Amino acid sequence: MKYIKYYKHSKSKLMPFSFSICLIFLLIEKPVSASHDKIVNFTTSSSIKPFFFVDEQRGLQYELLQAALATSHVKLGQVTFASNLRALRLVKTKKIDCIINSPANSEGLFLTQSLIDYQNSVFYLSKNQLAIDSVQDLKNVSLVGFQNASHYLGQEFLEIAKTHSNYIEVANQKNQVLMLFRERIQAIILEERIFDYYRSQIDSQIKSPVEVTKVKLFGQAPRYIACHDPETAILVNEAISQLKQTNLYQDILLKAERSYSGVSELKK
Repeated sequence: MKYIKYYKHSKSKLMPFSFSICLIFLLIEKPVSASHDKIVNFTTSSSIKPFFFVDEQRGLQYELLQAALATSHVKLGQVTFASNLRALRLVKTKKIDCIINSPANSEGLFLTQSLIDYQNSVFYLSKNQLAIDSVQDLKNVSLVGFQNASHYLGQEFLEIAKTHSNYIEVANQKNQVLMLFRERIQAIILEERIFDYYRSQIDSQIKSPVEVTKVKLFGQAPRYIACHDPETAILVNEAISQLKQTNLYQDILLKAERSYSGVSELKK
């Protein structure tokens, strides 16, 4: 996606015209209000390390967002951590401006382009030599997914999850990694950066170096930001665009990955 995606609140055909008026107003007012930064407050999930750290102003996505907004006349306000459903409700009721990692089909909200893409993959201990080359192969192994993984990983995986006799989902992603290394499960499905982060966190609990195989069975998952106000969405979207045109975007990604990756040996 390259542009903001607009969803109509009703069947009214006035939305495109209203959006045009908002855009014109924004362009007219921008020179006048340029000296006054607009404060935008965000909400997101409370369990997505290393992308955000609760009660700390850091994390990969936090730093990307902060850097993006710094390129424009927008100031990063508070980040409220909540469950996915509550976070969405806070924005729809206009108590908070925008939600980070919004569903792509959030009715009534205005999506920006993706700030970052997540990459969910399958991980297993290499010594077990599991034959996993397709989603269908997951039917043959004991498996742990992240919470609601069956609703995020496509229709093929959803059908497998419904009938898999040895598949569970857990909310605590650190526990997923521990279950793998303690050999309580054959394979786990997790976002790659999240796996690397928790792998580094539990390194002292693992007696000896363990080789892990990573299999990419799922496509990248764009992480959108959605706002209740189209003007705010335009500002945030433009800020993300400007950041992606600089070297700083890749620098932040590389710096974050170096801080917790490289502990485990991964095979693609």
